[in-house]
Amino acid sequence: MPTKIFFSLMLFFLFSAKVQAFPHMTIETVPAPEGNWVYLPEGDGEMKIIVRISHAQRIKVWRVPTGTQQWEFRELICDSSGERDIWTCTWRYDERDTIHDHFVVELIDKDWSMKESLNVTRRHAENHPQ
Repeated sequence: MPTKIFFSLMLFFLFSAKVQAFPHMTIETVPAPEGNWVYLPEGDGEMKIIVRISHAQRIKVWRVPTGTQQWEFRELICDSSGERDIWTCTWRYDERDTIHDHFVVELIDKDWSMKESLNVTRRHAENHPQ
């Protein structure tokens, strides 16, 4: 009986040591999202992307045009590495930028990586010709 308990405990510790929990991530934006979209005002401005996650070694933020199969046209807007729990990416835009994109947040650690997507577009004035 003690042998069974010993082997059961060994198996438990062996398998639990190998299983890595996937980290929990939260993303905030300034301006805040409304529904499924972040609306940026007309003119020059900036959008902040704040990511909270533990144990990530690197973050990349990509601007990707909307539509199918657009990943090859992506633009890297932030790339940062280090050991932090809070990451901030500030993206500046000007009045000439056409913005109707996905912003893909990619988090990387030595044993895992994960991606999350944000939808971002302009909020036009009522009299703006769209």
